[in-house]
Amino acid sequence: MLSQMKKLLLSVLFVCLAAGSVFAVGVDDIRFMTEELPPYNMKGEDGTASGIAVDVLAEMFKRVGSSKTAKDVEVLPWARGYNEVQSTPNTCLFSMTYTEDRKPMFKWVGPMSASRTAVIALKSKGIKVASEADLVGLSAGVVKDDIGDSLAQKAGIAKIEAIADNLLNIKKLNSDRIDVLIYEESVAQWQIKDMDLNPSDYETVYALSESHLYYAFHKDTDQALVDQLQKVLDDMKADGTYQAIVDKYLK
Repeated sequence: MLSQMKKLLLSVLFVCLAAGSVFAVGVDDIRFMTEELPPYNMKGEDGTASGIAVDVLAEMFKRVGSSKTAKDVEVLPWARGYNEVQSTPNTCLFSMTYTEDRKPMFKWVGPMSASRTAVIALKSKGIKVASEADLVGLSAGVVKDDIGDSLAQKAGIAKIEAIADNLLNIKKLNSDRIDVLIYEESVAQWQIKDMDLNPSDYETVYALSESHLYYAFHKDTDQALVDQLQKVLDDMKADGTYQAIVDKYLK
């Protein structure tokens, strides 16, 4: 009798394990993280994430039948999110600049938008940069672990000040504490306007890279899930939904 019960229990356990093995990870199982990168992603007054990339993602949630909404997106400092998406399975961080160095580190859904990493200075300083060699002697403000941080190091800039928020870099630039800031160009321009500063006082003196922004998933994320979301994004671009979201913020 005891032997039969053991066999029955083992059979039940085997069935449960077998059934569990076919349950693939879905969108509801993914932790979505972002940062303050307006107009693509930002925290609203009520604490809920918003912006182009967030609204696009929220529509993707609907189309795959997920229970998630924009309220489920966490807004974190970039360095923290960047560490999480590399070390923790079933995570996604956006909007991330796609580079060849980063390509094998994540699985990608996109592109979401074109992106340019710019070296920005005050026009009054008259800084001229013809090549990366001209950057070496300048002091640069970057966001820690942002693509601007990586590119500044590659360029050999001797004095790099890495912080968590580019708004402080703008303030430091204005108070002559740094020579340039290195950040995503359209976002920096948005932030300058949002701070009630005059955009014509600033200029891009050099572009370190031109790429695109993506949703970056932990490298072990189920490829079927990544493919599903990529198709949904492609469909949104084809039917005009994606552009309508962009126009809401940029027109």
